[in-house]
Amino acid sequence: MTRIRSAAAALVLAGFTPIAQAAPMPTDPVQRCRDLIPLIGKATEEDPTVGKVTPLGDSGCRYTDLQITISQYQGWMVGSLTIDRIDFKRFYTDQLPLTLSVRAEGIRFFAPAMPAATAYQMKLVQKPVEVSFDYDYDADVLTIRDATFRGDQIGHITVTAALRGPDLDQIAADTLPGDKALAGLSLQSLTVDFDNQGMLEGYALLPALLALPDGETDPEGAVAAAKAQAMAQLAILVVAGVPKDSVAAIGRFIQSMPQPRGPFRLSIAPQPALALAELAEAQSGDPAKLMALVKRLSLTASY
Repeated sequence: MTRIRSAAAALVLAGFTPIAQAAPMPTDPVQRCRDLIPLIGKATEEDPTVGKVTPLGDSGCRYTDLQITISQYQGWMVGSLTIDRIDFKRFYTDQLPLTLSVRAEGIRFFAPAMPAATAYQMKLVQKPVEVSFDYDYDADVLTIRDATFRGDQIGHITVTAALRGPDLDQIAADTLPGDKALAGLSLQSLTVDFDNQGMLEGYALLPALLALPDGETDPEGAVAAAKAQAMAQLAILVVAGVPKDSVAAIGRFIQSMPQPRGPFRLSIAPQPALALAELAEAQSGDPAKLMALVKRLSLTASY
């Protein structure tokens, strides 16, 4: 899963991170698109190679046959990367974009140091995956309309959300938002759609086992214990007034681990919006605070 997160982060940051300093915007659309290529390298510490660069109107670019090298042991081949809904003027004045759409298709892992025969085998065996990310910012609200990781053989996970509070004009272009900026954020809505067809087992299971007590020495026992603990926590949802069919759906999903099948959907719409700082209070162990928070979530689920 670490490899996939690295690839997804690199491809999203390729469209999210502006150039380091303000510069005149070229009139040539091809050159504008080429100026974005180093941004991918900034996210991966090395400029990628690109087969073809194609402008898409005044606000987009398509790159085909990218090779992104992270180290001699890790890299990514990307069949097509499309970055769209960009205000190039903001990029060239060192401002974060107010709208953005990123779609990377045909993603495959490779390692430059890999023997040729092994690389050829992986090319034939690997099933390509896809990452998409789309957001816009308006009236103090950042709306993530799509954040998806999918593959024909593994299913998909899609996250949508609305966050109030970030000021993209005030966030430093070349650094991540600090604690002060994050403390002012509040969550208005969050939805997770997960259709597991092998994604969890292939990408998330091993890291989860390494994090569980006895997960390395007794994986089946560790999973069973984690499931029992999670099922016990469902009582909190019942007392907090979460609809019984939603609690039952979450229970079925937990019981189906670590190989759930079929679509699982979880949504929350906190009333009022949930300040991220409140999550720390909920983790304090105070049952009353946790109960009050759960009651505000307007949580629903289906499976």
